[in-house]
Amino acid sequence: MSPNLRKDQLVLTCVSALCGLFSLFALWYVASSPDLPVRCVLSEESVAELGLPIRYGPREDDFDGKVLPVPGDRLVSLGGRSIRSFVDYTYVLADLRSRVSSQYGRLNNYASPADLTPDSTYRFVEIENGTRFVHAVFRSHVDGTLHVGWLKVLPQPLTPLAWSVLWLLLQFPIVVLTGLTYWKRPDDQAVKLFFMVSSLALVAYTGGNHWWVLASSPLLTLSFTSAAVLFPAVLLHFFLVYPAPDSQRGSSAVIPLVVYPVPVAAMCSAILCMVMARLLSSDWGPGVLQRGLQGYLSSGSSGLMEILRTGVFGYIGVAAVYFVVSMARLIRSYVGARNPLERAQVQWILWAGIGSSIAICYTLWLAYFRTDDFAFGAARAPMMAASGLFMVAYAVGIARYKLMLVDQVLSRGMWYYVLSVGLTITFGLSIAGVAIAALWREGSGFNDPLPMVFVLTASVLASNWLRDRLQRSIDLRFFREKYPLDKALQRINRSITNVLERRVVADNLLTSCCEALRVDRGALYLVEDDRQRFRLSTVIGRFNLPLQFSEDDSVLQLLMEEVAVQRVPSGASPIQDWLRAHSAEFIQGLESEGQLVGVVVLGAKSNGAAYTGEDVTFITAIGRVTGVALHCAKVHADINRLNEDVQQQARHIAEQERRIAFLQAELSHHVTDPQADGDLTEFRREAIKGTSPAIQGVLETVRKVAASEASVLLRGESGTGKELLARAIHENSPRADGPLVSVHCASLSPTLLESELFGHVKGAFTDARDARVGRFQLAEGGTLFLDEIGDISLETQIKLLRVLQERIIEPVGGSQSIPVDVRVVAATHQNLERLIAEGKFREDLYYRLNVVTITLPPLRERREDLFELALHFLRRAGERTGRRVTSIDETAMRRLTEYNWPGNIRELQNIIERAVVLAEGASLTVAELPAEMREPSTPLLGRRSEEADRPRRRALTVDVLAAPRRILVSGSSDEKSMLEDALQRANGNKADAARLLGMPRSTYYSKLKKHGLD
Repeated sequence: MSPNLRKDQLVLTCVSALCGLFSLFALWYVASSPDLPVRCVLSEESVAELGLPIRYGPREDDFDGKVLPVPGDRLVSLGGRSIRSFVDYTYVLADLRSRVSSQYGRLNNYASPADLTPDSTYRFVEIENGTRFVHAVFRSHVDGTLHVGWLKVLPQPLTPLAWSVLWLLLQFPIVVLTGLTYWKRPDDQAVKLFFMVSSLALVAYTGGNHWWVLASSPLLTLSFTSAAVLFPAVLLHFFLVYPAPDSQRGSSAVIPLVVYPVPVAAMCSAILCMVMARLLSSDWGPGVLQRGLQGYLSSGSSGLMEILRTGVFGYIGVAAVYFVVSMARLIRSYVGARNPLERAQVQWILWAGIGSSIAICYTLWLAYFRTDDFAFGAARAPMMAASGLFMVAYAVGIARYKLMLVDQVLSRGMWYYVLSVGLTITFGLSIAGVAIAALWREGSGFNDPLPMVFVLTASVLASNWLRDRLQRSIDLRFFREKYPLDKALQRINRSITNVLERRVVADNLLTSCCEALRVDRGALYLVEDDRQRFRLSTVIGRFNLPLQFSEDDSVLQLLMEEVAVQRVPSGASPIQDWLRAHSAEFIQGLESEGQLVGVVVLGAKSNGAAYTGEDVTFITAIGRVTGVALHCAKVHADINRLNEDVQQQARHIAEQERRIAFLQAELSHHVTDPQADGDLTEFRREAIKGTSPAIQGVLETVRKVAASEASVLLRGESGTGKELLARAIHENSPRADGPLVSVHCASLSPTLLESELFGHVKGAFTDARDARVGRFQLAEGGTLFLDEIGDISLETQIKLLRVLQERIIEPVGGSQSIPVDVRVVAATHQNLERLIAEGKFREDLYYRLNVVTITLPPLRERREDLFELALHFLRRAGERTGRRVTSIDETAMRRLTEYNWPGNIRELQNIIERAVVLAEGASLTVAELPAEMREPSTPLLGRRSEEADRPRRRALTVDVLAAPRRILVSGSSDEKSMLEDALQRANGNKADAARLLGMPRSTYYSKLKKHGLD
């Protein structure tokens, strides 16, 4: 490459980079600049009159004053600066952009800028809520009257920014692609010019879309003007040399002399006008002489702006002529194409030019007949459409007709890099667009940082997810050959780490091999535990294969020597005959620790190709990894089996220990000194058997509750021993010397129950021949146990509530109130909370009874007590029947342990009594148990795992169950601390916490809500 070409490359690349930086910096400059609700353009007439014509006036919400400016009025003063030309207007815009908050006059939220006095020095004010205003004076075009008001300072509108961002997203890839092409072929003039065109387009479109904002920056304005003026000339130059170099046509040296003089002269003239106008409009000082000089010079600035305006519209006509010439040249290139490929390339660009002609004609109509609309962005959509058509044409030419020989420039790796970087840039700009939209959306909640953070976070997460998906698609497109191996290794890795069954591991191995090698049929044999046979483990597709190999099989003997064998048409060995007989193409042994652990058999590849050395290496590698997985699966199976044996032995030992402890306790009870017994004042629980944590927790609560006078509510399933627990409460209370009177409420009608509880006087009802004392009076000084309290009628509930509140009864038919001193213990197996919701139980009575709640666990939750309970009932049944049955067979005891016990202790008692009656020897056997208990049921471990799969509350640990329960007294000062303590001990499980406190879950939930702990 010659030094001149290298120099041109560096210069043009730097220019292109500057164009890209300009477009990005211009977007930032526009986005961070304030906006005013008025639009002014270059003056249309040369007048000495002060002021700049207003083309678009503000809305009422954006203006604070008596008279609203309208189009046609002249802006005389803005921010304290006299406006004589458009340059003065740009000075004010620059001042607004650089002005900080401390340079604004401050007003409170209730003040209005229009209320300021005429002698106020404020020209820029800021209200406490952040709204800013700038002082403006304008002259009415109707009567020439001067009016004063305040224009609101606004953020830039979002629509022009969105158009510019979209343009950059579409144009940047074209610039990068043409730049790469130019660096590969610096001597190609067409590529060089197209690189210049695409780079200048960045500046021209971005600047033209926001020219009135960029006008406040001289540097940005001059850069945009230069690019916009040169763009039509460079575009024409490109079409003059494309697709064939002009050197072949004999005119390459003449083209620049014809194309560029007019644009260069126009560019220099425009730059000179803008520089001179800005100098003439400079601030010359505050004195009277300086002000007069400034006014005189500003008139010259206004004249220069008029010249510039005329020049702009004149050059638009020149650009239109250049475009017509470009299209004519494109048509000529199409007609004179040297070959079909060249004609096809030109054809797409020609169609794009014809289509863009419509948009360009519309733009010209706007420029000459709708000047104001053209000046303020009405042409951005048609120009976007025109450039979009050309980009589509270039893309088709690149993809279909190898436009500019791009396939010579972009290698596979380069394409991957370009697409990956382009994807990253696209999503970065998308996130930026969301941020800009949030910042510029007026009247929304995005002025608050919290919604802004939420929107940006959601946008980033969604964009990253979508980008990862697209990046994965790109990776798969460019590195497809690596994915089968990667997928296979990942599947085998999951097998090693997660799958612990040999069959599943084998399925993963075979599936991986078939997918990676693109094979439709395959089979896998695995060695048996005796290592004498290989049994078929899994098959894919239709294969006519034997179910197993024996160790002395000739195929296995050969595999041990060769490891892998491929079918050969001319092969005559036994293994070749075996492959042909079973329509297989490939067989390989899998080794682990020097031994053959499996055999892989594969059919033909889908493309008919032979198996390569890489395929054999792949299968060998996968086989070794699978060997490790199979070994892990075998070890895991052995460990599981040993673990089950150990657990079984541990359960057996624990059961034996419980039995020994029970027998020791029984023995010590029989040899205890009676005299010493009489002196003891320990907790009495003779009728309640069991040492499990569940029952121990209940008895601990009973021990605490018994000494108090509080009412107790016993809850639990039928047959759990609620009446025995009521007796234990009575016998351990100060009322132990008094009577314990029991009433089964469910067995009596409402009338009889009322009479039974409160008594009746003679003649109270039919058959009431004599007066009768009620159970409340019979229990005087003792305890009244009301069983199945949930079954009493509402009428009886009302009277019972009165007795509990006032400790006074009235016999049925009587009028005399009788005081009673009775402690009430109630029991039920029903859900009282549901009855309250259904209107069948009074809520006030519920809270009167539910001072302390004790819930008895069902027998299935205290299986540790089964042996003790069974022996207790066995001894009692033997005494009643006179049978000498003293033990329970081990198998029968196992059946009792495995049974679910829906009838609880009562069912156990009946089954033991039945078995004693049927027993023929000194020990109970399985034969004496009911039919549903004779067959082995689901083992306890398995049943518990099944129950764990069902949605139910988590079981309490032994440590928690064994911990002493606390009595929760409603309304007590430490009620909240007790609720919190129970919740902490139950690890946050509310159901378990309620159980620890001995109360229904619904009651516990309501108390949590009451104290704000839910």
